Amino acid sequence: MSSSGLIDPTSPRWNGSALRSDALAFPVFTDYPRDLQLVIGNRELHSCLAEIRDLRRRCGQEDDLTTEPEYFIAANTLANRRCAAALIRRAGQLEACVLFFEHTRLGVGLGLFRGGDYMGESLVVAPQAQRLHYVHLATQALLKRCRIHGVSLTVKAPVDTCIQVMGPPTNSRRLCAAEVKHTLPLQRTYEGMLARLGPRTRRSLAGKRHQLEKSANVQFVPALDPDQALEVMLALDAKSIRQRASKFYHARYRLLRVNSDFFSMGLRMPDGPWLSILTGWRRNGVTYVDLQMNDMSYKRESISAVMRAFMLEHEIARKQELVNFVNGCSLLLARYCEPIEPGTHVFIWKPGLRAKLFEMAATRVQSGSVYERLKSGAECQHSDDAEN
Repeated sequence: MSSSGLIDPTSPRWNGSALRSDALAFPVFTDYPRDLQLVIGNRELHSCLAEIRDLRRRCGQEDDLTTEPEYFIAANTLANRRCAAALIRRAGQLEACVLFFEHTRLGVGLGLFRGGDYMGESLVVAPQAQRLHYVHLATQALLKRCRIHGVSLTVKAPVDTCIQVMGPPTNSRRLCAAEVKHTLPLQRTYEGMLARLGPRTRRSLAGKRHQLEKSANVQFVPALDPDQALEVMLALDAKSIRQRASKFYHARYRLLRVNSDFFSMGLRMPDGPWLSILTGWRRNGVTYVDLQMNDMSYKRESISAVMRAFMLEHEIARKQELVNFVNGCSLLLARYCEPIEPGTHVFIWKPGLRAKLFEMAATRVQSGSVYERLKSGAECQHSDDAEN
């Protein structure tokens, strides 16, 4: 294995036959004939809504809203993306749903699909023990289509297990070992939470918060109604690290209106301007945080950390037990997240000129993509002030 975590199939140290069979044990996946339907676009995905929701209920995934189609569509209402799903059926019954989005340019699909997020979630609805098998089936089916040239995804499974199911690394199949850390256990009190953290993290959370409260008299607003939340998101868009189309915020606004589990909280100056907003949902003692936007003119004041300090205090007061940072956590808190789960970044493409161009572009695309995660020596982490 290289220093970057990539498995090099040409290395003399790599020997697939040396893998311990007991380390790769998983329930037998029966090879019954199955039908796969690929649906592309929001309208087509909406037409399968009832069937996918029934599958989520049967598989016990109702708390995981990242695999809820309405949420998946809203989260991916971004420029140059188009939602898709591979529906796998046996004897007419839906057994699995694997969620993807296709990269597009000017509304035209590029034939490059991404499965789920970089934590291995927002990916598959299926019985837990067999999810990797269904992801592999869906990936194989996509690549059999002439216009599809590559599939990237992250799965919550060790590299060895992925090799056993998906095959060994080749010139057109790359695998990168990863650690999944995004669930933060909460203590009974805010003071106890701070005591558990290291001195640098305490300074960023409590110290910076105290400084900003003293210098600017900032106000924490623990609950914003959907109309307020939309107003704040639109106001912060131009000031935040990442700008999004207004349709993204309106899609989230619709989620906030129809889901009672969703929440929004904000941080503002006394005279009105908003500095930060954080949104997510709560289920069974777990707070899921999936979006934070900050006014980056306050970056030196560590506005992202200050907002998270207020959020932690508020969620502890609500007797929540865990905070799940959807799609990853900043380095500031990631070191305190547990459990640490094994994961694998996967990129599979077809041989050919188009695929070669994708591979050449791998080192030149924006941070956070699976390509950069597969670069030699690349870091698979977020910066301390990263926004979700």
